[in-house]
Amino acid sequence: MIGRLMGVFAALLLGTSPALTESGASNLGTVIPDECRLLSQGKLADLKKRKVKLEAEVARGLALAVGQQSNAAKQDTQAIPASHDDLRRNQEELLQLVFQIDCLERGEKLSPTGSRSRDAVRASRGPAARGSGESARGSTDVYEVPIYYATNRNRTGNEEPTKLYGSDFAQDFAHHYGRVVVTIPRTHVAGNIELPSLWKLETNVDSSKHFVLKSVAPLETSVARAEMLAKLANLPKTALLVFVHGYNTSFADAALRTAQMAHDIDFTGLPFFYSWPSAGKALSYWQDEEAALSSEEVFERLIVELSELPVSDIYIVAHSMGNRVASRALSRISEKGIVPRVRELLLAAPDINAEIFRNQIAPKLASMQGLRTTVYASSTDLALMASKFVHGFPRLGETSGGVKPYSGLDMIDASAASLLTRSYGHSYVVDSPQVINVIRSIVLDNLPIIRRHLQQAGDAPNNYWRLPRLSASVFPH
Repeated sequence: MIGRLMGVFAALLLGTSPALTESGASNLGTVIPDECRLLSQGKLADLKKRKVKLEAEVARGLALAVGQQSNAAKQDTQAIPASHDDLRRNQEELLQLVFQIDCLERGEKLSPTGSRSRDAVRASRGPAARGSGESARGSTDVYEVPIYYATNRNRTGNEEPTKLYGSDFAQDFAHHYGRVVVTIPRTHVAGNIELPSLWKLETNVDSSKHFVLKSVAPLETSVARAEMLAKLANLPKTALLVFVHGYNTSFADAALRTAQMAHDIDFTGLPFFYSWPSAGKALSYWQDEEAALSSEEVFERLIVELSELPVSDIYIVAHSMGNRVASRALSRISEKGIVPRVRELLLAAPDINAEIFRNQIAPKLASMQGLRTTVYASSTDLALMASKFVHGFPRLGETSGGVKPYSGLDMIDASAASLLTRSYGHSYVVDSPQVINVIRSIVLDNLPIIRRHLQQAGDAPNNYWRLPRLSASVFPH
């Protein structure tokens, strides 16, 4: 039984991908696996004892590993050499145990809530709106969303759209451009990525019901630039919305998620995503850490190149581990005195060592001319709590110990939107109506934080903002 549970929860770790957790309008995110109901409290007690033992072993392993690092690398476990195999195995098992125990403790307290929230969203929004340069070409049952991208992933040789890029680095370790087309069903509900659902016994993709990655076209840099120039000249807003995905995310997942976000906020500029070589596997967390670290300079060059386009604003939305890529790249740009066209940096559920961010990254972001940085964090983000356990350091995106604002940056407590029934409270930046509304107020209306339907909290000088509890009006305008 334990082995089966590990298999179930391996797919529910940090940054879970749409293909794994959001099938059929979030059914998998709200349905409790039968294993959670079947295990006895005695088995739960055994898991808790194992967790306590693993926590002690991980703490000892971290102390030993950090003691062997150079002074520059002692602030986090990302630089721990792969030779510490016992530590890595213990960290992986501890990560899984956190989710298993949480599932069993909640038991019957969790119940499918997707249908209620979906009906509320439909009632408040009506038919899906068309935005982000979408067109109704082809089937009348879908919207087509063209999106440009950059990636430093390898080409696999397989021309099928979902398999064209792999999880290794491109041979030249540089970023390459391209264009994808994603179709969204007109029955789409904001905050979801509708995919075939095993719970509905769906095995085939139906574009009238599901998101589809219709095409992927790699482009030479000059061709991509010419196309983007032409597109920008004919769009209502000369702006870029750049999404940087997190851990356990494939190229296809990133494309679908970018389309969903651009559509749901009614973006009228040019949507764009950067896909670094995540392995797209739940148990490849530390491999993804190395890939993210190696992609920071790539993203730095990309942002400088995108800033050379005739765009008024670049909005960057980074999620989970992708925050390391985005924030560190921008901090290096700041060090070099370069002024990019980035106007907004949204750091959502950031899986970053909080102290490293406070001491090394936040001051540089705060000093960047024309940049407004917003950190979204939550006390109910179980994924980041688990990350804190296995790293030995608090994460920027979790606030279980209280909200701690950063000078010169906006801080939003998103706990009210961080639902444990959806990706363990980790994906609220893209599946929460409240957060989607806030992003819309930034990207479309350029509203200051005081006008974003937020509640002010904290005491000066440590003021921050809080998302209100979801009201009957899911998408107020």
